[in-house]
Amino acid sequence: MSTKVGGIPEVLPPDLIYLVEPTVPALIEGLEMAIMDYKKGDIGCPFETHRRIGLYYNWFNITKRTEIVYNLVKREAKRNLGQRLTSQIQSGVLAYLLVVSLCYIILQILEFLVPRKVIKKSDSFNSLIRVL
Repeated sequence: MSTKVGGIPEVLPPDLIYLVEPTVPALIEGLEMAIMDYKKGDIGCPFETHRRIGLYYNWFNITKRTEIVYNLVKREAKRNLGQRLTSQIQSGVLAYLLVVSLCYIILQILEFLVPRKVIKKSDSFNSLIRVL
């Protein structure tokens, strides 16, 4: 039994896991369901189940799945700021959207006021290291 966090639903097939919401009542209900299935004999041999789970949790399998996800993300079209903001509004994280937008505006203002080519390297850090 597990909750839908930490990547478990993406790794294990539905017949090897009981997925529940991350609440105490849902966890209790999931445990009771697993116990009832065990008593009815609907759960397979623990050794066979362990072997099957081992097939999903090996480094070769994990890296292959991770590579597939990275390749899918890499192929996605780049979105401009407006498209990203629209996506954030639709996801319901307005506070996060406001903070990100404010940071973006501040960075744009700073970039305009102090271009990167004007900023010089400082020896302050090296001086501090010598003092310590």
